Amino acid sequence: MRHPTTAPSPVRPRDSERGAALILSLMVALVLVFLGMGLLLQTSLGLQASGTDRWVTKALYAADAGAMMQIEMIQMGVVGAPGTFVLEDDTSLPGLLKGQFTVTVSAFCETEPAQPMVGFQEGYYERRFHLRSQAQRTVGGLVGVTRATVEADVAANPFHEESFEPVTECFF
Repeated sequence: MRHPTTAPSPVRPRDSERGAALILSLMVALVLVFLGMGLLLQTSLGLQASGTDRWVTKALYAADAGAMMQIEMIQMGVVGAPGTFVLEDDTSLPGLLKGQFTVTVSAFCETEPAQPMVGFQEGYYERRFHLRSQAQRTVGGLVGVTRATVEADVAANPFHEESFEPVTECFF
């Protein structure tokens, strides 16, 4: 006996499941796009922060150079603040990567009265000074984009009383 052969009927999706896979894949793609954008933003902000740190460090070095110049002047016996000078950044850098630092040495004063030096002839003294060196970066016409300040207390000797130059006193 022969059994009637029937053609298999096509499987029909249920109406409630039509397009579910497409919508689910679009939602996953959207989440991945937002995660990628977040990573790009985080990387961009990290690069900006590292660039700012570089300029703050360079400003600190410029202010330190002003303090070291003042200390060198004291060691040579020249007492007095040098005022303001311009320190050029690396001139081989292109465009806005290079800049100038305006360094001002101020608040130069003597912190205590001169003390006679032990073991020296009479008339030689040790003097103690306080100084502040401020540096600010200028790029083009922009001033004060980055600033740094260094303060130092310095003991210097020997000073002969005949070569004393008067300095403002700032006894604490």
